[in-house]
Amino acid sequence: MGISINIAMQMARSAHFLEGKSEGVMLGRQKMHFKERWKPRLVNGLRTELGIETSEEELFQADGFCESFLNVINWPALESLDFSDIEGAEYVHDLSKPVGKDLRQKFDVIYDGGTTEHVFDIAASLRNVHKMLKDDGIFISCVGTDGWFGHGFFQVGPDVPWRFFGATLGYDVLKCCTFNRNNRKPPKDIPDPTLSPRGAEAWYDEPQFLFYVVQKRGEKRSYPPTIQSHYVNY
Repeated sequence: MGISINIAMQMARSAHFLEGKSEGVMLGRQKMHFKERWKPRLVNGLRTELGIETSEEELFQADGFCESFLNVINWPALESLDFSDIEGAEYVHDLSKPVGKDLRQKFDVIYDGGTTEHVFDIAASLRNVHKMLKDDGIFISCVGTDGWFGHGFFQVGPDVPWRFFGATLGYDVLKCCTFNRNNRKPPKDIPDPTLSPRGAEAWYDEPQFLFYVVQKRGEKRSYPPTIQSHYVNY
């Protein structure tokens, strides 16, 4: 799991969604995946696009992890949850198994920077996110989508935020977009796929990330089934 240049900029653009949030966790402790020549580009991008004055020394901590970066872009402090403590995770749990009562409704921010796609029972990992979030909590996910053959068990499409979190769980979908792994093309917003033919199918020439922000709106006694957008009107 890691944060590269385009992910870092998209995270910084999303800081306003997290105002007032204070108790957060990242799924897998995220590292800053930066070649030396990319570091000045991040400093310059934060300054010119978002007005954040910073330096390489403030953004990149000696151990390679991301806590200093999160502080600079005004995210709340995030602990980490992983299936082992090898990278210093505060919470050790296998996301393919249900979380215990100690983790239920514990966090008002959860960040998935490319962990759930590596959990074979990905649906269980997403249900665990729902269980761990407080009411009005924010879930931000950045995962591989089209063009990421072999990267993880799964490539994730927009039906996950729109149909699972939105239609089934009742979350507000605050942001859903794709962007390229390396180049400087701007992110492409992805609206509700049920509004487009064949569920807004798309093809990309280069590996893409799917980045989405959703907000929990309480618990329900029961939930409707999750139906892919392509089949909603069948």
